[in-house]
Amino acid sequence: MVLFMAGGLNFGQADQEFSATRAPFTVIDRDGSAVSRAVVDFLDAQGEWVEVADQQQALQDAVATGQVDFLLIVPAGFGEDFLTAARGQGAEPQLEAVFSYQSASGMLVDTQVNQYLGLVRAAAALNPSASDVDVVSTANEAADNSAAVEVVQSPQAAVGADRFLFYLTWSSYPLTAAIVVSVGLVMGAFNRVDLRRRILVSAQRNSSVSLQKVAAGLLVTVAVWAVVAGLGLAVFWESARCLSLAGLVLALGAMLLLSLTPLAIAFLLGQLGATETVSNAVGNILGMVFTFFGGAWVSISLLPPAIRVVASFSPVYWYTNIVEGCAQVSSWGQALASSASSLGILLLFAAAVFIAALVAGRLRLQSATAGGNSAAARPR
Repeated sequence: MVLFMAGGLNFGQADQEFSATRAPFTVIDRDGSAVSRAVVDFLDAQGEWVEVADQQQALQDAVATGQVDFLLIVPAGFGEDFLTAARGQGAEPQLEAVFSYQSASGMLVDTQVNQYLGLVRAAAALNPSASDVDVVSTANEAADNSAAVEVVQSPQAAVGADRFLFYLTWSSYPLTAAIVVSVGLVMGAFNRVDLRRRILVSAQRNSSVSLQKVAAGLLVTVAVWAVVAGLGLAVFWESARCLSLAGLVLALGAMLLLSLTPLAIAFLLGQLGATETVSNAVGNILGMVFTFFGGAWVSISLLPPAIRVVASFSPVYWYTNIVEGCAQVSSWGQALASSASSLGILLLFAAAVFIAALVAGRLRLQSATAGGNSAAARPR
């Protein structure tokens, strides 16, 4: 999902020249007046003419199959009635316009037609004695006056490495979910009753067993990080190479440090005896919450101040700050100076959860339900 999103977005790589979209259209002119012909000529300059027979089935098929985005039917007598109504006599006739459901460009073409007819209406009202040809000529002169369009590249536009950095930011969700679920499976194996009993009666200290669990989880974490990071490098290498070596190492290193927090969360769940289902739910929910508060879905600057304060308690918030600054990093010294505090906070998040997991495991070991000291002290 993240690959498709990052690959499908346009990151400031706009064309240097503006070109208007030319929608396919057809006009069934049953009037043949100067006004109806002028409408046809106007549309021909705006879009791509598609020949369609004046038959109900053919017209329906053309719109339904997307052969045309806009179908206009000019009824007989439209030109004369339209000019008469423009000069204050009689009701204005209506054109029959049909849009394709597959594209919104038909609505744009319809708006352009109405704007052109507005010019014709104004020309006829301003010169009541003018002929149809003169009215159309005046409207065409007004329609030819258009604003110049220039493509300007914003200094803030995302270019170069931003496609890869966007991938890294959004990868916080699959990274968190995959590590919590995968490491949760490993920790869950140690919570099997038979295996837990053998560990309890063994000569191994609880702290030694916990460290071995963490080491096993760390191997899984590094593997998940390598897969996510490697996939991004493989797909967005042209974007990643726009970063300096220090910036690239900083971005990948920040991702590795971020992965320690879901590792610690998975270890905490294992110490509490959580099942695989619980680990799966926690991993996905925390992944979405972390990603939102990290600014991957909505820019943090657009959120209310209270939400920004809450977001600062999310590790992905600090990870995003690091990633966003990688494009400006040009040296190792600059990399450390600009990101040292955020990197330290990422480590503190992981350390805090890891310590909580050790305490929770110790308390559970001594509880009656775990078969520890409290169970032994219970009266028989």
